[in-house]
Amino acid sequence: MTAFTFVRTDWGTFSFVSRDDRLVATYLPASRADAIVRIRRGFGEVREDPGALPRFQRQVQAYFRGETFAFDVELNVDDLTRFQRQVVAKCRAIPPGRTLSYGELARQAGKPGAARAVGGVMSHNRLPIVVPCHRVVRSDGSLGGFSSPGGLKDKERLLALERRAAGLRFARLEFYRACWASA
Repeated sequence: MTAFTFVRTDWGTFSFVSRDDRLVATYLPASRADAIVRIRRGFGEVREDPGALPRFQRQVQAYFRGETFAFDVELNVDDLTRFQRQVVAKCRAIPPGRTLSYGELARQAGKPGAARAVGGVMSHNRLPIVVPCHRVVRSDGSLGGFSSPGGLKDKERLLALERRAAGLRFARLEFYRACWASA
């Protein structure tokens, strides 16, 4: 059964879609009305299940308080290609508060030179924060894109939250240019 759940956080109402105890999609904090529109656009008529994935709900709340950045929820990525699953796995390994370029992520996923393909995977990421696409930036250190209602402001805000919690004290420009591999 596919259902959606709202989670109150320090940033607002986070929402997610689950199916058979696996996470299908996440939505960064927005109004409930906006979240329902986005959920129904992607999944049609689904019912609300406030009790779905309770451990994940607690992890989301802790994330937005800057307390933890670990999610041990099982993902439903059955529809992704092998390459896309590899990109997702490597993206999930980027430490909180650190960044990696699209090109470096492509190399780590076994496809050197496939930065644009990685960008495509990230732009269609339906599991933001769990698959931390906000940690992937352009090779020049600039943020690139971010497909959330708040766009690049959300990406910058998520990175700042993680950076503070991780005790990283880089100046803004230096932070974005810092490479995950140099950590």
